[in-house]
Amino acid sequence: MKNILLEVYTFIKNPNDQRIENWTFKKNVKYILVILCFELVINALIFFPLIYFLNKVEPILYETRIDYNSNTFIQTLLVTAFLVPIGEELIFRYLLRYNKLFSKIITRNKWNFLFKILVYISIILFGFVHSSNFENNSTFFYCVLPILVSTQLIGGIFLTFLRVRFNILTSIISHVVWNGILTIIPILISLFEKPYELSNNDLNLKIEYLNYNSNIQQKFQIDSTSNRIFKIDIKEYSFNHILDSLYQYERNEEDILINIKFESKKGITKEELKKLLSDYEKSELH
Repeated sequence: MKNILLEVYTFIKNPNDQRIENWTFKKNVKYILVILCFELVINALIFFPLIYFLNKVEPILYETRIDYNSNTFIQTLLVTAFLVPIGEELIFRYLLRYNKLFSKIITRNKWNFLFKILVYISIILFGFVHSSNFENNSTFFYCVLPILVSTQLIGGIFLTFLRVRFNILTSIISHVVWNGILTIIPILISLFEKPYELSNNDLNLKIEYLNYNSNIQQKFQIDSTSNRIFKIDIKEYSFNHILDSLYQYERNEEDILINIKFESKKGITKEELKKLLSDYEKSELH
């Protein structure tokens, strides 16, 4: 691993348009795996803790309103782990090789000088174009934006290295695998999470966090009489959508998908329900 990382460091310090020596398929796969493992380590040890700390200062917003139609696992995997990586690699890194077309309009010496500039520009653009992933619009957010896109900047360095030293297919495969891992990890984590449950003599409440919408039809059923709520059965609705519907309250924080099961013989008021949802938010989301 050390030698490969040193190669990446040497490349980014002084970019040059040269392919790897003594190419083999085994070497190709080894470079991809080593770089992916290193990215996982630095994200787990540095980036994710930084995001956690920054989120305490000001909530980092990726999606304040879930789009149910595009929130299925299959569609997310298709777009995030396949279409986006392929498109981004073609846009940001496809032209980072001297070819027959370039040879007709620019000499090799001029290309070698221009190549360094193109490498740095492509990495910076690749990193900061991902600022569109966030919905924040505050002074603090723009101050910490370089930190928030640092994982894409680092990823851009590795992907550029793989594209130049091997080929565009190598950077595409690495990008696809990385985005696929980020798509699947939340599902693996959720396997160890238990539903939020509250039970006493007056009521039973169960709230389940979901990663994606399934093909099961959504359900929003509330049984109430005389301004008291006795039963709730909500399936695959977002937390913010529920608050919007019940209280016309626009919660400007990261949205999540949940199921809610609630029963009460005596019933509760809407304000008491809001308090229950607030308690869930405080205990589970912060």
